[in-house]
Amino acid sequence: MEIDANIVFQLLINPSLSSFLRETDLFFSDGIRQIAQSCNTLEFLGYSDEDLRDFWNVLQIHEDDRLRFELMKKRLESGQSNKVSDAFRVLSKKNADFRWIRLFLLMIGKDEERGMSLVGQAVDVDDLLSAQEEIRERLVEIDSMKELIGGINKSLDFHETFTRIISHLRRIIPFDRASVQAIEGERLVVISGFGFKEEEIDGLSFPATGIDNPATRALQTQKPILCNDVPNEFPGFVAPDSDFQTLSWLGIPMIYDGKTIGLISLDSEAKGFYGEQHLRIATAIAEQIAIAFQHAREHQLVSIQAMTDRLTGLYNRYGLETRGMEIFQHMLDQERSLAVLMLDIDHFKKVNDTWGHAFGDRVLKEIAAIIRASLRKEDCAVRYGGEELVILLPGLGVREALIVAERLRMRIPQKELEKDRRLPTVSIGIFAAVPSPFDLLHEFIRKADLALYTAKEAGRNRCRVWSTSPEFFVSQ
Repeated sequence: MEIDANIVFQLLINPSLSSFLRETDLFFSDGIRQIAQSCNTLEFLGYSDEDLRDFWNVLQIHEDDRLRFELMKKRLESGQSNKVSDAFRVLSKKNADFRWIRLFLLMIGKDEERGMSLVGQAVDVDDLLSAQEEIRERLVEIDSMKELIGGINKSLDFHETFTRIISHLRRIIPFDRASVQAIEGERLVVISGFGFKEEEIDGLSFPATGIDNPATRALQTQKPILCNDVPNEFPGFVAPDSDFQTLSWLGIPMIYDGKTIGLISLDSEAKGFYGEQHLRIATAIAEQIAIAFQHAREHQLVSIQAMTDRLTGLYNRYGLETRGMEIFQHMLDQERSLAVLMLDIDHFKKVNDTWGHAFGDRVLKEIAAIIRASLRKEDCAVRYGGEELVILLPGLGVREALIVAERLRMRIPQKELEKDRRLPTVSIGIFAAVPSPFDLLHEFIRKADLALYTAKEAGRNRCRVWSTSPEFFVSQ
């Protein structure tokens, strides 16, 4: 082997071959003789003949590739192989960028003290690998877009559709937070979000017209728009959470049947995060997202209408069977109390007979409005039948429910409809308990109804709590 090495290095150091070797990217590093010659590729990165004398230590390899580089060296040192090849990211000493270089190494000599004698070739494959990576990314994009388009149309449930959109979208356009905003009049109203606390986006809206910012431009041009310096380029940007600083933003307008119906907003905490690639993807999928959103929105509106009493705007009996059962099951799962109020308008037949059914309808609507204004978002008010209303109060026990009931009982007859005409009084029955697996929602309602009966028997305009005891608590 030593004789072969001498012959090889006589050829390598031949002045007439030196230029040819450099141009063909052949180099050598002889630790035994302490001579070396670089090649065009390595010289372009700033590695001179002198540098290559200490090849293994001078060549600056990316930290993610360093282990493979060391393993390649050990294969040669151990005699496991005398020729190896692999591609690594090598730092350019000129501009501090890394480039992919494929190294082919042949060990032609070794000395325990002075190291190895190597002949190698360095081939710049950065452009090739970048092209391959771009092709791979495009294929991933295509597959993800296929999954997105197929996945988002599997359900008409609005929240499930939004979850599917976000799940698939995040694979091809990274983001930290996202929201869906629907155009309602001249406002963009946030109707769902990802990465936000519910209270942060509840009731949140933005101007859709009249100002100039990336969001309104996306709506006007009907094209996705990115903003990579939100503090300086997006005046009036509303950040509901002061702990989260949005530095980059991407807005995808939703266009349905030629009309802008809303916007998907993607937020990133990194400055300069979004690029042309993300715009290209957003443009390609915007129409399909809009179609899925509109269909889910229409289905949601139809579902809400089916569960809503037209006169009062409260839930109807079907709404009680759906929303009411959701609340009941949630309290059962969390082992929390559920309070039920059964409210009846006192002498409502007399109101209809005296003032007419149109006035009676107005009474129902006004009482429903007072109830809605008095309840929390998670509460559920139902027109149970005629002038009877059911109110579900999740998380409340008897005492808290009685406070709510008394507040309603006092507030309703204070409302003046016309001169000398106020809303009639109401009677309310109350039942509250922690549901067990053997309980039914309708049993809770039945017990509240029994308590209502005792309130009416006691003279109306009062609240009564259901109890197994013959002595009921009667409000004064």
